[in-house]
Amino acid sequence: MRLLRHRGKGPHPDGCGFVLLTFLFTCFFLILNSALISKLMPTPEAAPGLLARPGVNQAALFVGPVILIFVEWWLVDLVVALVTPLRDAEPLPQERKTPPRR
Repeated sequence: MRLLRHRGKGPHPDGCGFVLLTFLFTCFFLILNSALISKLMPTPEAAPGLLARPGVNQAALFVGPVILIFVEWWLVDLVVALVTPLRDAEPLPQERKTPPRR
């Protein structure tokens, strides 16, 4: 059973499978990023300067994984663009030259 069926002739996959896979990968990225940020962030008691404030620390714990999701999807788009071969664009049909009106 294939999850994604490419029905259209366009270059972009569409449909429920594409949305579902995008949702699942985003959830995976969010869980991974949350674990990474919470591991790298110091506790408020040991944090230097501004990070010692609980509100700033909590904001960084919330915003950090969200920013990383955008960076990761940007990297996915970049890798897909580098890996997929460039297609030759179909040339546009030549315009017929009409004689000028007299």
